[in-house]
Amino acid sequence: MNRPIPALDPRQRRTREALQSAFMLLATSRRYHEIRINDILQASGVSRSAFYEHFASKDALLASSMEDAISLLVGMLSDQSNPRQVEALLDHFWEKRTLARGILQGASSRVIRNALVQRIEAHLGRRGGKRLRIPHRLVAHALADGMFSPIIAWLAGESACTSTELASALQDASKATLASMSAAAAQTASPSR
Repeated sequence: MNRPIPALDPRQRRTREALQSAFMLLATSRRYHEIRINDILQASGVSRSAFYEHFASKDALLASSMEDAISLLVGMLSDQSNPRQVEALLDHFWEKRTLARGILQGASSRVIRNALVQRIEAHLGRRGGKRLRIPHRLVAHALADGMFSPIIAWLAGESACTSTELASALQDASKATLASMSAAAAQTASPSR
């Protein structure tokens, strides 16, 4: 699920993809905190210097590996989003649920959640003149939790629904949360005294 990096030449792209593939392969058999950069280097055949040309840390590699998923989740906040793409992402997570649960929980969940919060905050900053009742950072945290928590619970089997139902509910809830955080919503919700 990694999209190509257009600014990289083919050799750089192959190096980046080798690192991401090695990381994901290691993640199928180890917990995130057990994976060391040396393990990634050995599995990918990439040198340490080449690793650091592409990624500042193992956390940066993980965030990059989840970029497509994060983009789809952030996309739910826009009018151009496609629930079928989110549904396909959820289907992918379900098919690889052991790996997905392992990556979306524990130490790695902090990294992914932080990347999601940063991307949502950046998205909110690009919305133009639409003011929010609270700072973008706080809204980003609320939205990230509203997206992330149901997916984790669903993958853990805490409750059952289809990926179609979950994708639709996540999109509706994300848009409703964002609408409720708008400054205009605050003005209409305030009782007159």
